[in-house]
Amino acid sequence: MGGQQQNPPMRGAFSPISAEQQQQFAYNHYANPQPQHAYPQPQAQHAYPQQQFVAQQGPAAGHSTPYGLFAQNLQSNPAAQMGMQFAGNAMNAMQENVQQNVERYVSMRQLKHYFDVSNIYVLSKLRALVFPWMQKSWHRYAERDQTGQVVGFKSPREDTNSPDLYIPVMGLVSYVIVIGLIIGRLGVFRPEDLGYTASSALGVIVFEVLLIKMFCYLLNVGSELQFLDIVAFSGYKFVTTILVVLLKPWAPWWMTWSGFLYFGFALAFFMIRSLRHALIPESSSVTGVNVHRKRRIHFLFVIAMTQFLYIWILMQYKSSAVKP
Repeated sequence: MGGQQQNPPMRGAFSPISAEQQQQFAYNHYANPQPQHAYPQPQAQHAYPQQQFVAQQGPAAGHSTPYGLFAQNLQSNPAAQMGMQFAGNAMNAMQENVQQNVERYVSMRQLKHYFDVSNIYVLSKLRALVFPWMQKSWHRYAERDQTGQVVGFKSPREDTNSPDLYIPVMGLVSYVIVIGLIIGRLGVFRPEDLGYTASSALGVIVFEVLLIKMFCYLLNVGSELQFLDIVAFSGYKFVTTILVVLLKPWAPWWMTWSGFLYFGFALAFFMIRSLRHALIPESSSVTGVNVHRKRRIHFLFVIAMTQFLYIWILMQYKSSAVKP
Protein backbone atom coordinates (compact mmCIF):
# COMPACT_ATOMS: atom_id res chain seq x y z
CA MET A 1 0.00 0.00 0.00
CA GLY A 2 3.14 2.25 0.34
CA GLY A 3 1.86 4.11 3.43
CA GLN A 4 -1.17 5.55 1.64
CA GLN A 5 -4.46 5.20 3.42
CA GLN A 6 -6.98 3.03 1.61
CA ASN A 7 -10.63 3.88 1.57
CA PRO A 8 -12.88 1.01 2.61
CA PRO A 9 -14.76 -0.63 -0.27
CA MET A 10 -18.46 -0.08 -0.60
CA ARG A 11 -20.64 -2.56 1.24
CA GLY A 12 -24.15 -3.62 0.72
CA ALA A 13 -26.25 -5.36 -1.84
CA PHE A 14 -24.97 -3.15 -4.70
CA SER A 15 -21.24 -3.46 -3.76
CA PRO A 16 -18.97 -4.32 -6.82
CA ILE A 17 -16.68 -6.54 -4.69
CA SER A 18 -17.43 -9.88 -3.14
CA ALA A 19 -17.86 -10.70 0.51
CA GLU A 20 -14.43 -12.42 0.70
CA GLN A 21 -12.67 -9.27 -0.54
CA GLN A 22 -14.49 -7.25 2.08
CA GLN A 23 -13.36 -9.59 4.89
CA GLN A 24 -9.77 -9.48 3.58
CA PHE A 25 -9.78 -5.68 3.55
CA ALA A 26 -11.12 -5.55 7.11
CA TYR A 27 -8.40 -7.95 8.28
CA ASN A 28 -5.62 -5.90 6.65
CA HIS A 29 -7.02 -2.65 8.07
CA TYR A 30 -7.13 -3.80 11.70
CA ALA A 31 -3.95 -5.90 11.51
CA ASN A 32 -1.83 -3.03 10.10
CA PRO A 33 -3.30 0.21 11.40
CA GLN A 34 -2.21 3.32 9.49
CA PRO A 35 -0.51 6.19 11.37
CA GLN A 36 -2.91 9.00 12.11
CA HIS A 37 -1.94 12.49 11.01
CA ALA A 38 -2.19 15.28 13.58
CA TYR A 39 -4.96 17.31 12.10
CA PRO A 40 -5.50 20.71 13.76
CA GLN A 41 -8.37 20.63 16.23
CA PRO A 42 -10.98 23.32 16.01
CA GLN A 43 -10.75 24.03 19.72
CA ALA A 44 -7.01 24.64 19.59
CA GLN A 45 -7.52 27.52 17.18
CA HIS A 46 -9.73 29.34 19.68
CA ALA A 47 -7.66 28.58 22.76
CA TYR A 48 -5.71 31.82 22.71
CA PRO A 49 -8.70 34.16 22.17
CA GLN A 50 -10.55 32.40 24.99
CA GLN A 51 -7.61 32.81 27.31
CA GLN A 52 -7.31 36.44 26.27
CA PHE A 53 -11.03 37.03 27.02
CA VAL A 54 -10.64 35.43 30.43
CA ALA A 55 -7.59 37.54 31.11
CA GLN A 56 -9.48 40.66 30.23
CA GLN A 57 -12.42 39.74 32.45
CA GLY A 58 -10.24 38.62 35.32
CA PRO A 59 -9.59 41.95 37.09
CA ALA A 60 -13.34 42.76 37.24
CA ALA A 61 -14.39 39.27 38.29
CA GLY A 62 -14.42 40.22 41.97
CA HIS A 63 -16.36 43.47 41.38
CA SER A 64 -19.71 43.30 39.63
CA THR A 65 -19.94 47.12 39.54
CA PRO A 66 -17.42 49.97 39.60
CA TYR A 67 -18.53 50.75 43.15
CA GLY A 68 -17.06 47.47 44.35
CA LEU A 69 -13.54 48.55 43.39
CA PHE A 70 -14.20 51.98 44.92
CA ALA A 71 -15.36 50.40 48.20
CA GLN A 72 -12.26 48.19 48.34
CA ASN A 73 -9.97 51.18 47.77
CA LEU A 74 -11.90 53.16 50.40
CA GLN A 75 -11.48 50.44 53.00
CA SER A 76 -7.76 50.13 52.33
CA ASN A 77 -7.16 53.92 52.44
CA PRO A 78 -6.73 55.29 56.01
CA ALA A 79 -7.13 58.90 54.86
CA ALA A 80 -10.46 58.10 53.22
CA GLN A 81 -11.70 56.31 56.35
CA MET A 82 -10.72 59.32 58.47
CA GLY A 83 -12.58 61.62 56.09
CA MET A 84 -15.73 59.49 56.24
CA GLN A 85 -15.58 59.42 60.04
CA PHE A 86 -15.18 63.19 60.16
CA ALA A 87 -18.14 63.67 57.82
CA GLY A 88 -20.31 61.35 59.93
CA ASN A 89 -19.42 63.26 63.12
CA ALA A 90 -20.18 66.57 61.41
CA MET A 91 -23.63 65.32 60.31
CA ASN A 92 -24.44 64.08 63.82
CA ALA A 93 -23.39 67.40 65.32
CA MET A 94 -25.49 69.31 62.78
CA GLN A 95 -28.52 67.14 63.49
CA GLU A 96 -28.19 67.68 67.24
CA ASN A 97 -27.81 71.43 66.71
CA VAL A 98 -30.95 71.62 64.56
CA GLN A 99 -32.90 69.54 67.07
CA GLN A 100 -31.82 71.77 69.94
CA ASN A 101 -32.78 74.94 68.04
CA VAL A 102 -36.18 73.50 67.15
CA GLU A 103 -36.84 72.39 70.72
CA ARG A 104 -36.27 75.94 71.91
CA TYR A 105 -39.61 76.88 70.44
CA VAL A 106 -41.47 73.59 69.96
CA SER A 107 -40.79 70.42 71.89
CA MET A 108 -40.89 67.19 69.93
CA ARG A 109 -42.58 65.56 72.90
CA GLN A 110 -45.36 68.12 72.73
CA LEU A 111 -45.79 67.57 68.99
CA LYS A 112 -46.17 63.83 69.56
CA HIS A 113 -48.75 64.64 72.23
CA TYR A 114 -50.86 66.68 69.78
CA PHE A 115 -50.68 64.04 67.06
CA ASP A 116 -51.60 61.14 69.37
CA VAL A 117 -55.11 60.60 67.98
CA SER A 118 -57.39 57.66 67.22
CA ASN A 119 -60.26 57.05 64.83
CA ILE A 120 -62.81 57.48 67.62
CA TYR A 121 -61.30 60.82 68.58
CA VAL A 122 -61.34 62.12 64.99
CA LEU A 123 -64.99 61.19 64.51
CA SER A 124 -65.94 62.71 67.86
CA LYS A 125 -64.10 65.95 67.10
CA LEU A 126 -65.67 66.27 63.65
CA ARG A 127 -69.10 65.77 65.16
CA ALA A 128 -68.34 68.44 67.78
CA LEU A 129 -67.30 70.87 65.04
CA VAL A 130 -70.39 70.32 62.89
CA PHE A 131 -72.95 69.78 65.70
CA PRO A 132 -71.38 71.38 68.80
CA TRP A 133 -74.71 71.81 70.64
CA MET A 134 -75.10 68.03 70.79
CA GLN A 135 -72.05 67.65 73.03
CA LYS A 136 -72.68 67.79 76.76
CA SER A 137 -69.26 67.78 78.41
CA TRP A 138 -66.44 70.17 77.43
CA HIS A 139 -64.21 69.64 80.43
CA ARG A 140 -60.62 68.50 79.83
CA TYR A 141 -59.06 65.80 81.99
CA ALA A 142 -55.79 66.51 83.74
CA GLU A 143 -52.83 64.15 83.67
CA ARG A 144 -51.10 63.44 86.98
CA ASP A 145 -47.78 61.90 87.87
CA GLN A 146 -47.10 59.20 90.44
CA THR A 147 -47.22 61.70 93.31
CA GLY A 148 -50.64 62.99 92.25
CA GLN A 149 -49.51 66.37 90.99
CA VAL A 150 -50.97 67.78 87.77
CA VAL A 151 -48.38 67.74 84.98
CA GLY A 152 -50.65 68.68 82.08
CA PHE A 153 -53.64 67.39 80.19
CA LYS A 154 -54.29 63.99 78.71
CA SER A 155 -53.58 63.30 75.05
CA PRO A 156 -56.33 63.46 72.42
CA ARG A 157 -56.42 59.67 72.31
CA GLU A 158 -57.50 59.62 75.96
CA ASP A 159 -59.61 62.79 76.00
CA THR A 160 -61.94 63.80 73.16
CA ASN A 161 -62.00 67.42 74.40
CA SER A 162 -58.25 67.80 74.07
CA PRO A 163 -57.05 69.85 71.07
CA ASP A 164 -54.93 68.18 68.40
CA LEU A 165 -52.93 69.14 65.33
CA TYR A 166 -53.87 66.18 63.15
CA ILE A 167 -57.28 67.55 62.11
CA PRO A 168 -55.99 71.09 61.42
CA VAL A 169 -53.14 69.81 59.23
CA MET A 170 -55.41 67.45 57.31
CA GLY A 171 -58.01 70.21 57.06
CA LEU A 172 -55.49 72.61 55.55
CA VAL A 173 -54.37 70.06 52.97
CA SER A 174 -57.96 69.17 52.12
CA TYR A 175 -58.90 72.85 51.80
CA VAL A 176 -56.09 73.49 49.29
CA ILE A 177 -57.08 70.42 47.26
CA VAL A 178 -60.77 71.36 47.22
CA ILE A 179 -59.99 74.90 46.06
CA GLY A 180 -57.76 73.50 43.33
CA LEU A 181 -60.52 71.16 42.13
CA ILE A 182 -63.07 73.97 42.03
CA ILE A 183 -60.74 76.26 40.09
CA GLY A 184 -59.94 73.40 37.73
CA ARG A 185 -63.64 72.88 37.14
CA LEU A 186 -63.84 76.49 36.00
CA GLY A 187 -61.10 75.80 33.44
CA VAL A 188 -58.66 78.45 34.71
CA PHE A 189 -56.45 76.34 36.95
CA ARG A 190 -52.71 76.96 37.23
CA PRO A 191 -50.23 75.10 39.46
CA GLU A 192 -49.31 78.28 41.31
CA ASP A 193 -52.93 78.54 42.50
CA LEU A 194 -52.22 75.80 45.05
CA GLY A 195 -49.34 77.78 46.53
CA TYR A 196 -51.38 80.98 46.59
CA THR A 197 -54.26 79.21 48.36
CA ALA A 198 -51.98 77.57 50.93
CA SER A 199 -50.14 80.83 51.68
CA SER A 200 -53.43 82.70 52.09
CA ALA A 201 -54.78 80.09 54.48
CA LEU A 202 -51.58 80.08 56.50
CA GLY A 203 -51.68 83.87 56.62
CA VAL A 204 -55.15 83.76 58.21
CA ILE A 205 -53.97 81.24 60.80
CA VAL A 206 -50.83 83.22 61.66
CA PHE A 207 -52.82 86.44 62.03
CA GLU A 208 -55.38 84.84 64.35
CA VAL A 209 -52.74 83.05 66.45
CA LEU A 210 -50.71 86.25 66.94
CA LEU A 211 -53.86 88.21 67.78
CA ILE A 212 -54.97 85.71 70.40
CA LYS A 213 -51.46 85.45 71.82
CA MET A 214 -51.23 89.23 72.18
CA PHE A 215 -54.54 89.46 74.04
CA CYS A 216 -53.53 86.54 76.24
CA TYR A 217 -50.44 88.48 77.23
CA LEU A 218 -52.46 91.64 77.95
CA LEU A 219 -55.08 89.73 79.97
CA ASN A 220 -52.47 87.77 81.94
CA VAL A 221 -53.43 84.38 80.49
CA GLY A 222 -50.48 82.13 81.29
CA SER A 223 -50.21 78.37 81.21
CA GLU A 224 -53.97 77.92 80.93
CA LEU A 225 -53.73 78.25 77.14
CA GLN A 226 -50.60 76.93 75.42
CA PHE A 227 -49.30 78.17 72.08
CA LEU A 228 -50.02 74.87 70.30
CA ASP A 229 -53.52 74.90 71.78
CA ILE A 230 -54.15 78.21 70.03
CA VAL A 231 -52.79 76.83 66.74
CA ALA A 232 -55.02 73.76 67.04
CA PHE A 233 -58.21 75.72 67.79
CA SER A 234 -57.43 78.16 64.99
CA GLY A 235 -56.94 75.32 62.50
CA TYR A 236 -60.31 73.74 63.18
CA LYS A 237 -62.00 76.33 60.98
CA PHE A 238 -60.86 74.48 57.83
CA VAL A 239 -63.38 71.72 58.54
CA THR A 240 -66.39 74.05 58.44
CA THR A 241 -64.89 76.17 55.66
CA ILE A 242 -64.58 73.15 53.35
CA LEU A 243 -68.27 72.40 53.80
CA VAL A 244 -69.22 75.96 52.89
CA VAL A 245 -66.82 76.06 49.92
CA LEU A 246 -68.34 72.87 48.52
CA LEU A 247 -71.77 74.50 48.54
CA LYS A 248 -70.70 77.65 46.71
CA PRO A 249 -70.23 76.38 43.10
CA TRP A 250 -73.15 73.92 43.06
CA ALA A 251 -75.84 75.09 45.50
CA PRO A 252 -78.09 78.16 45.12
CA TRP A 253 -76.92 81.38 46.71
CA TRP A 254 -79.45 81.18 49.55
CA MET A 255 -78.27 77.68 50.47
CA THR A 256 -74.63 78.80 50.40
CA TRP A 257 -75.28 81.71 52.73
CA SER A 258 -77.45 79.53 54.97
CA GLY A 259 -74.56 77.11 55.25
CA PHE A 260 -72.22 80.02 55.94
CA LEU A 261 -74.37 81.24 58.82
CA TYR A 262 -74.93 77.77 60.26
CA PHE A 263 -71.29 76.66 60.19
CA GLY A 264 -70.17 80.10 61.35
CA PHE A 265 -72.38 79.89 64.45
CA ALA A 266 -71.31 76.28 64.97
CA LEU A 267 -67.63 77.22 64.92
CA ALA A 268 -68.24 80.24 67.18
CA PHE A 269 -70.11 78.07 69.70
CA PHE A 270 -67.33 75.48 69.57
CA MET A 271 -64.67 78.11 70.25
CA ILE A 272 -66.60 79.59 73.18
CA ARG A 273 -67.14 76.23 74.89
CA SER A 274 -63.61 75.01 74.22
CA LEU A 275 -61.75 78.17 75.31
CA ARG A 276 -64.02 79.01 78.22
CA HIS A 277 -62.23 76.72 80.68
CA ALA A 278 -58.84 78.20 79.68
CA LEU A 279 -59.74 81.90 79.56
CA ILE A 280 -62.36 81.96 82.32
CA PRO A 281 -61.46 79.24 84.86
CA GLU A 282 -63.97 78.54 87.58
CA SER A 283 -61.39 78.72 90.34
CA SER A 284 -60.97 82.26 91.65
CA SER A 285 -57.57 81.48 93.19
CA VAL A 286 -55.82 82.16 89.90
CA THR A 287 -54.01 85.49 89.98
CA GLY A 288 -55.75 88.21 88.03
CA VAL A 289 -58.90 86.24 87.18
CA ASN A 290 -61.29 88.42 89.16
CA VAL A 291 -59.67 91.58 87.81
CA HIS A 292 -59.72 90.57 84.13
CA ARG A 293 -62.78 88.32 84.18
CA LYS A 294 -65.06 90.79 82.37
CA ARG A 295 -62.36 91.60 79.82
CA ARG A 296 -61.73 87.91 79.21
CA ILE A 297 -65.43 87.36 78.54
CA HIS A 298 -65.40 90.15 75.97
CA PHE A 299 -62.22 88.76 74.43
CA LEU A 300 -63.78 85.30 74.15
CA PHE A 301 -66.83 86.80 72.45
CA VAL A 302 -64.58 88.63 69.95
CA ILE A 303 -62.75 85.39 69.13
CA ALA A 304 -66.07 83.68 68.44
CA MET A 305 -67.45 86.43 66.21
CA THR A 306 -64.29 86.79 64.14
CA GLN A 307 -64.74 83.20 62.93
CA PHE A 308 -67.35 84.51 60.49
CA LEU A 309 -64.77 86.88 59.03
CA TYR A 310 -62.16 84.14 58.67
CA ILE A 311 -64.57 81.75 56.95
CA TRP A 312 -65.68 84.50 54.56
CA ILE A 313 -62.05 85.27 53.65
CA LEU A 314 -61.28 81.60 53.03
CA MET A 315 -64.37 81.31 50.83
CA GLN A 316 -62.97 83.84 48.35
CA TYR A 317 -60.94 81.90 45.80
CA LYS A 318 -59.72 83.12 42.42
CA SER A 319 -57.24 81.76 39.93
CA SER A 320 -54.12 83.70 39.05
CA ALA A 321 -55.04 83.26 35.38
CA VAL A 322 -57.97 85.66 35.81
CA LYS A 323 -56.77 89.22 35.69
CA PRO A 324 -58.59 91.68 37.97
